[in-house]
Amino acid sequence: METSWEEILEEVSKQIPPKYFTNFIAPLHFVRWEGNQMVVSAPSQIIKSHVEAKYANFLENAAYQIKGDSFRLVLLTDKEESTSHMKDAIENRFQNSEPELNSEYNFETYIVSDCNRLAFTAAKSICEHPGKYNPLYLFGPVGVGKTHLLHAIGNEIKKKDPWKTIRYVDSISFLNEFIFTVRQNNRDSLESFKMRYQSYNVLLFDDIQFLNGGAEKTQEEFFALFNFLYERKRQIVIASDRPSYELPLHDRLKSRFVHGLQADVKEHDLSLRKELLRSYTIQYNIPISEETLEWLAQNCDGDSRALIGIVNDLVLYKKAYQFFLLSDEKIREIANSRLQTNRKRIGFNPDQVIDLVCEKLNVARKDILGKSRKVDFILPRHLCMLLLHEILGLPKAQIGRIFSAQHTTVIHGITKIKEKFSEDKNLFDLYQSIKHQISFQ
Repeated sequence: METSWEEILEEVSKQIPPKYFTNFIAPLHFVRWEGNQMVVSAPSQIIKSHVEAKYANFLENAAYQIKGDSFRLVLLTDKEESTSHMKDAIENRFQNSEPELNSEYNFETYIVSDCNRLAFTAAKSICEHPGKYNPLYLFGPVGVGKTHLLHAIGNEIKKKDPWKTIRYVDSISFLNEFIFTVRQNNRDSLESFKMRYQSYNVLLFDDIQFLNGGAEKTQEEFFALFNFLYERKRQIVIASDRPSYELPLHDRLKSRFVHGLQADVKEHDLSLRKELLRSYTIQYNIPISEETLEWLAQNCDGDSRALIGIVNDLVLYKKAYQFFLLSDEKIREIANSRLQTNRKRIGFNPDQVIDLVCEKLNVARKDILGKSRKVDFILPRHLCMLLLHEILGLPKAQIGRIFSAQHTTVIHGITKIKEKFSEDKNLFDLYQSIKHQISFQ
């Protein structure tokens, strides 16, 4: 509380009876000086109304005597003051702090392999001719580099045409911004929101899957914005964790996404994981042999976030114990510690999962683990692979060893069983039932 406010209270206390000062003036809370206004908060509407009617002139006169300037009393309730602070904070966030493009996410730092080559080529193509292939729709699981590509597109276009206005936004931020604007119940605010988004030459929209069916008005607004930008050949890039036909959005919006390019960003393959690890270890000065790099890539069956997590563990260990170099044995030990920690400890081991699938589908264990290509055995085998990977968190390389199969065979098996789910609801329900039984033991 400012000293001048304390002095104002002291001055007012000399002019009104102690009983009224205690009940109506002492509970007031000074908020701020704002131009020629003295903003003060009252704990209730009753006290606010009484002070405005009876004691406003006392406070204003005391402020003049203490500060030497005339101030008008502006009285709020505590609730109004809280709302005012929140409004100012949100307005500042939306209007003055639009997220900037991450300069580290560019095409030069994006490592290309077969699993992301199509998406990378599509991204480069639209930078050469923005608006020609519109929209570009990128889809793939979490952590495979979709956001990196969005920022890379923005950075590349900005480098070629600095005058272009580019906005990266994810669906949750867009949704929050729109809801806040609507709640202002102010036509000018809504128009300002629309004009701001319509002004962009490039819109990079991330995680559109969260713009779900419950956000009707937001979908309508995005639909109108999409059409506005599309008709004026402004480049639109959309990223999601699933193909456009699986989005929980209105059909008329999903239909707009098939006009341009669609590119799948697949899970990291062995080659990409190896190159990512090589890049990270060079960046963080962790010398590592080719053999251990290969071992990490084989066993760290995860996205880029999982890989950087392992490298962070190595960096921390090296710093904590002041090692100049880490031996291959120590690197494997540290990495394996994280791998073991990340695997879900749920009371089931791989053998039990396989036995459960055998029981549910009435097949023999030796047939699931064998090499027979009969459909009756392939489907349970692929189901086991998916459950071992998703529920127990086993790397695909380890699953391959269990089934005496190559890493790529496991990837193929998991992909095929997921495709089957869309065709066979009973199979999907069986998968969910087994998954639930394993997860809650």
